[in-house]
Amino acid sequence: MSRAHHVPFALSGGKARRDARRVDRALRRAGTYPHPAGRIRRIETHLSVVFLAGRYAYKLFKPVKFDFADLTRLARRRRCAQAECTLNRALAGPLYLGVWPLVARRRRCVFDTASTAHAGRRHASHARVLEYAVRMRRFDAGAMLSARCTRRGDGLADADALAARLAHYHLHAPRRAPRARYGSAASVTAQWRPLADALDPAVPAEAALRAWCEAELTRLAPQLDERRANGFVRACHGDLHLDNLIRWRNRLLMFDCIEFDDALRWIDVASDLAFAVMDFIAHGREDCAHRLLDAWLAATGDYAALRVLPFYTAWRALVRALVARLRGDAAESARYRRVAAGVAARMSDARPSLLLCHGVSGSGKSLASRALAQRLGAIRLSSDAERKRLAGVPDAARLPACAYTAGQVDAIYSGLLAHAQTVLESGYTAIVDATFLRERNRSAFIALAHRLGVRIVLLDFRADRATLFARVESRAALGRDASDAGPAVLADQLARAEPLSATERALAIRFDTGGDPTAYETEAFWTPLLDALAHRRIDPVNR
Repeated sequence: MSRAHHVPFALSGGKARRDARRVDRALRRAGTYPHPAGRIRRIETHLSVVFLAGRYAYKLFKPVKFDFADLTRLARRRRCAQAECTLNRALAGPLYLGVWPLVARRRRCVFDTASTAHAGRRHASHARVLEYAVRMRRFDAGAMLSARCTRRGDGLADADALAARLAHYHLHAPRRAPRARYGSAASVTAQWRPLADALDPAVPAEAALRAWCEAELTRLAPQLDERRANGFVRACHGDLHLDNLIRWRNRLLMFDCIEFDDALRWIDVASDLAFAVMDFIAHGREDCAHRLLDAWLAATGDYAALRVLPFYTAWRALVRALVARLRGDAAESARYRRVAAGVAARMSDARPSLLLCHGVSGSGKSLASRALAQRLGAIRLSSDAERKRLAGVPDAARLPACAYTAGQVDAIYSGLLAHAQTVLESGYTAIVDATFLRERNRSAFIALAHRLGVRIVLLDFRADRATLFARVESRAALGRDASDAGPAVLADQLARAEPLSATERALAIRFDTGGDPTAYETEAFWTPLLDALAHRRIDPVNR
């Protein structure tokens, strides 16, 4: 459980205040718990209090009222506790053990364990229920992704695992919202107002951030409604900051989803994703944020999410800024506002490029393009991954020869072209990892770059024949790669590859990939490309 600053209870009635204090005193005592409790730890947030007792954690909702949540009534807190156990079952089931009523018996405050199966009903003793606690398994704070991301390898591994788990959940999440307005532009606008009001118009940076967000909200309104109409508003987690994500027995669990307001949980999947992307950035791990985004896009195929993602990323940063302010943590609130301003600034200054990988199987395109995408913060589009996703099979699954007919190959390139256009129009650089051995496929992407007025570079990857064949043979033997190409396919590619034209050679930068692949991680390997992009030496608009 995460640490937080103390937040005073906001109670109006004297009886409610006395009951809250009675419960709080009881749960600070080890004798209240029906199991060894050891030293009790108390953690408070703006909406809840968590008591860590022995092997378990007990979460109580506070009787507070904010613009976005009214928990002053006991019946409402009971419903929230029950909803938390039910709604978190899909993404964090092993952590949740049920709802335990806390009752008054004479001068004591005890858990009514006999009626936990029917939380909310009175026990036969007619003891008065004072509060309801969500009982959870306790976990080490070091298991939270906010702690793990301080280590480079753990952070990247967690980003990969989160992308796979979240993409699978989003693809299969319920899509029939209980209210048609959920996720609409009007609903998002209403949710934006408290965030906007929390920004100080007298502070130039905050005034500029508010202006950018409101302009984006106006510009994106038709797209928000279109995505809602197309089924992208689904039952999501709603609160995916890194303190709510943990490694549990080698599984990635997402707990503490939004349970008090359906409108904050039935949201665009892009908004759900944006929360985790934003919090990786806030924790200084932009590499993890990029890894999560790139892998989620490849798994879902929802590249149109990029159009709304920057707005939602800034929005989520402002949500955390508001939460921090409610806790009285001015430093953290300012940090999240800076994250939001950084997102706005990056998108305002975006200069996307289109980078095409050219080369036969085994030439190092995939490894090199992954390293380059991480370096540039670019979106990588892979023909192999796209083919497997459309076939509905895992990357390592082998596809039959009929998946590689001329018509099927052209269809894959058409799909990549459409995705590349979406990526570029959304302000991101696109790296297309495909062989591009036919001139007609290359020309379509070059024409796209001309049409959009973006820079284009052909990354021409080369290695000697012995290295090429050794690589594809090794890859085929391992059977872990998305590519199905073996020695026979490579031989056919070498025989049929159409050479680059004079115009294409002028757009190309050659890379020798016959050496150690670890070179792809170095800046020196990419210096010719980075220099060309920095000095705009390769620009179809000026040709």
